[in-house]
Amino acid sequence: MKKSMTKYSTVGLISGILIICLFIFALFYFQHTESSAEEPVITQQEGYQVATINVKSDGFYPANIEVQAGVPTKLNFKKRSGFTCIRSVDSKDLGIDVYLEKGDNFTTLKDLKPGTYKFDCGMYMYHGTITVK
Repeated sequence: MKKSMTKYSTVGLISGILIICLFIFALFYFQHTESSAEEPVITQQEGYQVATINVKSDGFYPANIEVQAGVPTKLNFKKRSGFTCIRSVDSKDLGIDVYLEKGDNFTTLKDLKPGTYKFDCGMYMYHGTITVK
């Protein structure tokens, strides 16, 4: 009798652990993220043009943005979830290297000349461009 109780206790413990693991997986996998379609990519704030770039688990959205030359620019790399491999953004073209925290991550760019500037995640897996016109 004691041996069968131990067997049921072990099965119950393992089942409980599996259920908890599945719940945690579902919580993070199916987490609700707000749609970026509702917010404009370029806004004007306090004399700056602010470009919001959403950082997701599979890249930057939008990956290609256009800004105006001669207007001070702020880039906001908005990271809605901490569960993404994208930890930083860098660009030799723009002279930036930004560690990304969850939420808003602003970096200021001044005197952008017309042209196309590339940026990448820290591992160079995901890319984007900023076109200045």
